[in-house]
Amino acid sequence: MLRSALLGWRDRLLLLLLLIVPAVASAERVISLGGDVTELVYALGAGDRLIGRDTTSQYPQAALDLPDVGYLRQLSLEGILSLRPDLVLLSDAARPAPLAERLVAAGVRVVRVPHQQDLAGVEHKIHVIAEALSRQAAGVELIRAFQQDVARLQQATEEHAGWQAVFILNHGGMGAPLVAGQGSSAAQMLDLAGVDNAAAALQGYRPLSAEGLIQARPEVVIVTEAGLRALGGEAGLWRLPGVRQTPAGRAGRYLVVDDLAFLGFGPRTPDELVRLRQALMAFSSS
Repeated sequence: MLRSALLGWRDRLLLLLLLIVPAVASAERVISLGGDVTELVYALGAGDRLIGRDTTSQYPQAALDLPDVGYLRQLSLEGILSLRPDLVLLSDAARPAPLAERLVAAGVRVVRVPHQQDLAGVEHKIHVIAEALSRQAAGVELIRAFQQDVARLQQATEEHAGWQAVFILNHGGMGAPLVAGQGSSAAQMLDLAGVDNAAAALQGYRPLSAEGLIQARPEVVIVTEAGLRALGGEAGLWRLPGVRQTPAGRAGRYLVVDDLAFLGFGPRTPDELVRLRQALMAFSSS
């Protein structure tokens, strides 16, 4: 009777495994929603499983070949379902908010990825995505490499850079430029790089008048690649009200950072901040 009971238990366990394994193994049609999420999928070696991405997913280059289901904060349920995914990796920054529930109701497996805007959050995101894709070993290796990069950043910023910088967000018009104040992701990046934020008196991303910018006296202007393109290049940057009258403008000092690495808190963020730091040190020696 004991042997029969054991066989019955084993049969039930086997049946349970057969029910579970296909569900995990079938996650071969994956949509990634969030630039940081998509980058991590590729970093984990699972990019070949992606069938779609959102507009903010601009890295790596291979991601641009995927169908675009829309902007992260204006996603369409119909557009996502049209690709017939069996797994959606959904950043918590996505909108509309009920999208996850609607996808689940449509029979799609959804894994929510935390939108935690700090370096510790990168490790958390790696863990969540690696678990969802059954890439746990790759996740451990990626976290280890990321921790080494963070250690290099900390070593590089042991001494204060001694620079006042202002970060100007993507700005295509000719009104007051939008700058990064306290609490913004860009302000956190400046702090991690050991750089003083000339717009620290502001909260979040706020327009700063020409008079305010001149009074802030930034010694260097920092923009993203996309932001500089939107301005029409360097000439457009200096045409922004007040910028040319700052110490940065008079000296022609500006730095361009990678949009996702600088603002997205992803695996390349520590290296991007080290690069920013090195560029500032080059200004110091010139």
